[in-house]
Amino acid sequence: MLRLQQAGQVAGRRRVWAAGLAAVAGCVAAACSSGSGAAGEFCTGYANALHDLVVAARQYNAYPANFASIYESTMDRLTELRRTAPDDKLRSAFDTAAFTFSVFGADAGFADFLTRADFSENAVVRTCSADYGVDVKV
Repeated sequence: MLRLQQAGQVAGRRRVWAAGLAAVAGCVAAACSSGSGAAGEFCTGYANALHDLVVAARQYNAYPANFASIYESTMDRLTELRRTAPDDKLRSAFDTAAFTFSVFGADAGFADFLTRADFSENAVVRTCSADYGVDVKV
């Protein structure tokens, strides 16, 4: 019973956090270029929040506790970042991207996914680029 509760807690945290993850997972160095104003800040913040997580995912085998710690802090950053989205279009893209990550129940599988994923078709990446002229580097 306890294992099921723990699994539910992990999956719940992933759903909240995942919204922010999708745009930049798999990058070595994440950055946004061009664009200005609130949308540019949002896209840049999104890329920056994910960078540390992706690096930690690549080091998961050597430092699994580090990944868990960075995951928690990134979740907090992304939750706050979503609140700063300048419009419903970016909030919606953020929420759509979150769904991708709701299926992971263990850190190891999630870290592995992050190291191999190509998110060029991700909702946030596409919205930042197509609608705001902000190129999110993946």
